[in-house]
Order: sequence, then C-alpha cells, then structure tokens
Amino acid sequence: MHSVERSPEPDFWPGLQSTFHHWDDLGSGERQQIRDALAGDFGPICAYCERPCHSQGRPGTASDAETIDHFRPRNRFPGLYLDWLNLIYACHRCNQRKGNRWPGFGDTEINQRLTDRYLPQYVAPAEYVNPNWTIGEKSVREYFGFDSRTGAITPADGLDATEWSMAARTILDIDLNDSSGNSPGENEPTHLRNRRLNHLNLLANQLIGIDDLAAQISIVQQFTMPDKPFSSFVAAWVEERFGTLPTD
Repeated sequence: MHSVERSPEPDFWPGLQSTFHHWDDLGSGERQQIRDALAGDFGPICAYCERPCHSQGRPGTASDAETIDHFRPRNRFPGLYLDWLNLIYACHRCNQRKGNRWPGFGDTEINQRLTDRYLPQYVAPAEYVNPNWTIGEKSVREYFGFDSRTGAITPADGLDATEWSMAARTILDIDLNDSSGNSPGENEPTHLRNRRLNHLNLLANQLIGIDDLAAQISIVQQFTMPDKPFSSFVAAWVEERFGTLPTD
C-alpha cells in the first residue's frame, strides 16, 4: 500500500451528487469518469497491492482491471456512496477480496482467533489502514514491513497494539500476500509476492554494471515514485541496503 495526498473534489462532482442518489444509478460513462479522476490521484496502480491496473478496452487479466472501491463499504456506510475521499482506485482482485468487510462488522470470530494467537499485540481494530493521507498523519508505509527474500508484507516493527492490529487486519482481509485458497499458486508469476520480487529483480538488473552514483540514484528514484508499481516494496529494499537516498 502507499499513501496518497488527495486532490479536491473534481469539478464534475457536485453534478454527480445532485443527479445520482444511489451508486447503482451511475452509468458506465460516469463510473469511467470517476475512475479516470481517481487514477489522477493514485496513479495507474492499485492503492492496496500496488499492481498496475488496466483500463477498460486495454489488454490485461481480469484481476488487474481498474475498479472503484468504497474504502468504507456502501452497505455499512450508505451515506458515503459519493464521498470523494471514500473512493479508492483499486484493482478488481483487491476490491473483491475486501468486498463488504469492515472491522467491527461480523468479525467477532476472527478477532477472537487473532487475539488468542497474538495477545497482547492484537486488539480488535476499528478500521483498516487508509491509503488517503493527510499531513501530520502516519504514512501508510510506516504501518508495513517488507521481506525482500519472500515478497511478503507484515505489520511493521515499532507499532503500538492498535496500529499493529490495523496493519494485520488490512493484510489479512485484503489478502495482500495472496494466502487464500483461491489465490494463484505461490510458484506462479501472477502471485503477488512473485510480482513484487520480479519487479525488484528488474531494478537490480538495471543497476548492474552502472558505476555512476547519479545514474544509479536516477534509476532507483524512477522505481520508487509513488505512482510506480510496488514502489513501497522496492523503496523498503533500497533503504535497507543503501539508506535514504538524496532527492536531488
């Protein structure tokens, strides 16, 4: 996941809100207009898993298709159906995994299971880690750790119990490690962990044979820009090995 500082509502937003009083009333044209606006904020990658999304009419797998996710689900928070800051640019796979889930709704069993396993680290969270970011808040990347050997995402070290639990439930409920039974096999290239590792290998291969530090930094910065695929995973690897790189 990555943090996104959201833009103000698009100019066409008041017209949508005055015309459409239920999400299901929106037509394909209005939904595409919203997806395009969200892509302007999030870049063409899923806010949750950071895989590239493809728009309608372009080649790609169904799981990679761009969708509009309601961060707080419509069935739980109906008044937020056209709240600009509640809409997230997400791939079809993550949107389906998240579905109507929201902490505090029908999750007593999973909370008990996680409490029994991780007490005192786990406390029932009230929300997921939110990709929308406001100045002064903890960034999304501070909630997660990344294993460059396996491609896995975990709750970060140093979080308090509430933050750790938010991160754990976000990973689990959106299945950010492709651990569920209906995920591709761990040896398949489409598996999320393999996609992260393959993208990291792409960066490593580009750095081979380049001795000029400025050129290396330029390549790394291209891979770690927030609107690039798996940028959080790559940035964690870069910082682990090289420390914080200069921005100039």
